[in-house]
Amino acid sequence: MTVTAALNAITEVESYGENSSGDQRRFTVAGATDIAKGSNLQLSGDRTASQSTGRADMFAGIAAMDKEGDDPSTEIATWQNGIYEFCASGAIEFGTKVVSAVPKGGYANQVCAATPTEVTSSNSIIIGVAQKTVSDSERVQVRVNN
Repeated sequence: MTVTAALNAITEVESYGENSSGDQRRFTVAGATDIAKGSNLQLSGDRTASQSTGRADMFAGIAAMDKEGDDPSTEIATWQNGIYEFCASGAIEFGTKVVSAVPKGGYANQVCAATPTEVTSSNSIIIGVAQKTVSDSERVQVRVNN
């Protein structure tokens, strides 16, 4: 089986950290799960990651590799540090903190502007800061530094 690119896959613009690696961190994933490179992953348990599903998700990182369901490995590397391009769900202004958006239209990997409550209540759900102002469904570059 081949992992197909995620709809609205997140793209790497610039990765920071040692050797421009994006300060990759490894997480456990379910063995029978397909995860495409560029997927927004949530922390779903003790150092365990899965596909993000909405606003309250704790950000684990961006899949830095494909993980095929028939591959017996149960780990994935995630990007944690750099500028990455997401699809906007709703308008987002430059300098606004963003969080995972509830997938709409069958498209995952979207971000939306964080509410004031989300900004003050938990940094664990903040993905990063928008680097430009965009309208709904446009691509937005986000400075991620998890």
